[in-house]
Amino acid sequence: MASALSFSGIASGIDSQAIIDSTVASARLARVQPNQKKVGELEETNTALESLETKLDALRTTLQGFTSLSGGGVSKTGSSSRESVVSATATAAASNGSYDVTVNTLAKNHTFSYDFSFSSTTTPFQNTLLGSEPAANRTATFTIGTGSNQETVSVVITNGTYTASQFVTDFNNASSKGEASLVNVGTESSPSYKIVINSMYEGVEKGFIAETSHGASLPNTDPSSESAATNASFSISGIGTVTRGTNSVSDVIPGVTLNLSSGGGLTATVKIQEDAASTTAKIQDFVDSFNDIVKFVAENNLVVRDESSKEVTNIFAPLSGTRTDDNALLALRTALGSAVASGGSVVRVFSDLGITTQRDGSLKFESAKLQSALSSEPSSVSAMIQSFADTVALTGGTIDQYTRFSGLLDISVNNNKSLITELNRRVADAEKQIQRTADALKERYARLEGLMSKLQSQQSSLSGALGGR
Repeated sequence: MASALSFSGIASGIDSQAIIDSTVASARLARVQPNQKKVGELEETNTALESLETKLDALRTTLQGFTSLSGGGVSKTGSSSRESVVSATATAAASNGSYDVTVNTLAKNHTFSYDFSFSSTTTPFQNTLLGSEPAANRTATFTIGTGSNQETVSVVITNGTYTASQFVTDFNNASSKGEASLVNVGTESSPSYKIVINSMYEGVEKGFIAETSHGASLPNTDPSSESAATNASFSISGIGTVTRGTNSVSDVIPGVTLNLSSGGGLTATVKIQEDAASTTAKIQDFVDSFNDIVKFVAENNLVVRDESSKEVTNIFAPLSGTRTDDNALLALRTALGSAVASGGSVVRVFSDLGITTQRDGSLKFESAKLQSALSSEPSSVSAMIQSFADTVALTGGTIDQYTRFSGLLDISVNNNKSLITELNRRVADAEKQIQRTADALKERYARLEGLMSKLQSQQSSLSGALGGR
């Protein structure tokens, strides 16, 4: 147990507490503070490495839109001569082309309603119904969709107090493809509610509705109105007539989504071509993200000479003691410099796209050069950007090697954490040893004070005895 004694040197005239405090402070300065300083530096390094990981992930996100998985390095756009008939969007994987699209019919969902109505939402569905009747006589069953997309929905009317509103609730609870509602076909002063069931999907395959069975004890169920589900039917020049169960069609022309808006045999011309504006914006995002990393690495590698006091010292930024950040940036620059368009004549390297490296290592982007390159050799532009993006941004690529679990950044951070643990152990051991030394000194000075006090007492007694002769 640590001693709680404190002495001011009453007997010996020695300020023992000051000596102990000075000894402890000197020991801590030599054995504790250097390790604590190193722990703080390592923690700052790990924080900076984690920030670098975030910035690398941001760069990867900007580049993923250029990869082969996204269709290539140049964005495409779709346009239509009659947007009110059909519009189009395109991914980078789409091929340039022009298509005449004639829309015959649109896909629509199915609407079904009973021929009877209710004066209020709480009116019984069938007030003469007895709960003791067989369940089959009290059940309405519907199918929604066809084949593997078919769903069966059964609603059991329990008794004569079962309301129209309860029917709607039970149907909706049982169905994932249809929705029932009560629609007032009367007036506000004289309401007349009908049960209306709508399929949630367009087209016959998912949207068709049929009442397949109806209990014998339930009211007449011949539908008063029924609008059947239909498929979209359209034709494309060079392809022929196509039928789909939706008005948004993305599986006919590769990389292109057609959005049908009007039927009746109307025709529109759809064109697919390079989207220079979108490609330019995405390239600018890449350059900005890359330059953010360059700036971050530069700022966190600084070593500043501090001459503000008599003793000149160097102040090291968090990443100045590691090469992980420098290696990551070097790998990115290597990939950038290695990307070429092997088949290009005008466009072969990134400088041909207006992307050049400045003296501080950051990138400069001249969009006019990219526009010119897209006009002359769009395929070369796409191939080069895609090659670079695949190398850097795909799984197993340059960035992934640093940011993945147990990647190079993880290794650096975990190594630092291990060292921090060891340094903290050393600090704890040193603090214990210093405390033991302090306790030993306190006990030693306590014995000294006791001895001095005893000697002084003996001296006083001896002086008194001699003085009395």
